[in-house]
Amino acid sequence: MSVEKSKAKTKTKKTATTKISEKTVIEAMANLEKLAKDYIGQAKNEIKTGRKIADKIREVADNIENELVMEGINLTEAYDSKDFVGVGIGVL
Repeated sequence: MSVEKSKAKTKTKKTATTKISEKTVIEAMANLEKLAKDYIGQAKNEIKTGRKIADKIREVADNIENELVMEGINLTEAYDSKDFVGVGIGVL
């Protein structure tokens, strides 16, 4: 008597995340700008604090851009399957 193995594929569930609209992100950035300006305005040394905050904002923006670039690179790298070699297509 032979036992037939199931060929069902195991699916991994992605955690459910709420959709975030572009409008929400833009509003959050506007609120960040206001918060940063208010914080800088009340600082003892506005120039030093302003530069520190601006540098941190640039760092966050650079991180986002670097992630996008890496994702684009990953989409365009050649991949190898046992049967064939192909190239992914990505657009930046």
